[in-house]
Amino acid sequence: MSVYGGRSRCMTIHLAWVNLTNGGMSGGYHKYLQRIVPRLANDARVKRIDMFSPAGIARMTVVDGLASHTGWPDAAKWRGFGEAKQAIARLSPDVVFIPTARWLDTEGLPTVVMVRNMEPLVRQEAGNPLPERGVNLARMVAAKRACARANRVIAVSDFVKSFLEKEWSIPGSKVARVYHGVDERDAASQLTKPKVLEHAGPPDFLFVAGSIRPMRGIEDAIGALQALKDDFPALLLVIAGAIEGRVNAWAAHLRRVAEAAGVSGRVIWGGKFSPTEMAWCFRHCRAFAMTSRVEACPNIALEAMSAGAPIISSANAPMPEFFRQAACYYAAGDAAQLADRAREMLVLSRQELAARVDAGLARARDFRWDDCANRTLIELSHVAQEPRIGLSRPA
Repeated sequence: MSVYGGRSRCMTIHLAWVNLTNGGMSGGYHKYLQRIVPRLANDARVKRIDMFSPAGIARMTVVDGLASHTGWPDAAKWRGFGEAKQAIARLSPDVVFIPTARWLDTEGLPTVVMVRNMEPLVRQEAGNPLPERGVNLARMVAAKRACARANRVIAVSDFVKSFLEKEWSIPGSKVARVYHGVDERDAASQLTKPKVLEHAGPPDFLFVAGSIRPMRGIEDAIGALQALKDDFPALLLVIAGAIEGRVNAWAAHLRRVAEAAGVSGRVIWGGKFSPTEMAWCFRHCRAFAMTSRVEACPNIALEAMSAGAPIISSANAPMPEFFRQAACYYAAGDAAQLADRAREMLVLSRQELAARVDAGLARARDFRWDDCANRTLIELSHVAQEPRIGLSRPA
């Protein structure tokens, strides 16, 4: 029986899931794997899933009951991932799913790719060092090639879908929008106060999270804190996120911005928080500030909203698509307007704040991992039934 209520089906599928990376994996992608793959594996419409991963992340992609393959060594990218192609061809699955917007020539096997990272596609390079710009260019070229060649493309928002259709001329009939889900949280969820806040008492703070990158727009939050510091002298800005090697200079620049603004002592650079530390910050922050210039899907802010954090977001797409009336908005890059929105949030009455939190919780419930898995499986099954080109299946 299917975990989705026994929906009727005309076939069961054998799926090859290919984690086509150069040997790394983001935390967001790892979470996606852990939420979606078990749901697909337990669905009666799926007869088998074979998981292919580079050696560097094979351990992270193990799911109980799943056939996992170390499909290629980390250096195989220079050889066209030949080992993975051969292994997949021997299995002859009904459909190949590559969620990383890259292409693998599987000799005519029906293939679906997914676009879940918009930074390389829109090429907002201000602040990025030359090596990072080169990486983004390579990612954009790979994604465009994959979308053009795939049988079907899954976009994680209407914003992504519209971009693919208008900017890359991918036929709309070929692109399906499938939202990611959000983990449900409750009052019993484990919470851990971050060590960097242990001596801060019960802090009043705005919260920003995500890898420290130029496109994250963290300078907006620093500027807002500068505008608020006199009216709210106890207010802190807590920033959670790893500093990636290629953008160390940008992180140093942000620290100089905070120092010049006279708020360096009120900005807490937390580094990478654990899930329970993130949950504590979501629960206790005065507001979560979504300052990103571009996202495919604002996963971190959706998690914050599902945990009861009020949301202040940049008005850039696709943020209003996800938050609707559950967030208040400011123009990206306008720190003074962000400060105004934060000031409005900071003076809300308890009743007004509760109403805003309830609106966020209601909206967060619209994003369910079960729905994401079901919609993904529908798209994979549709492609699996298409005729194969240039490939004869073994008897």
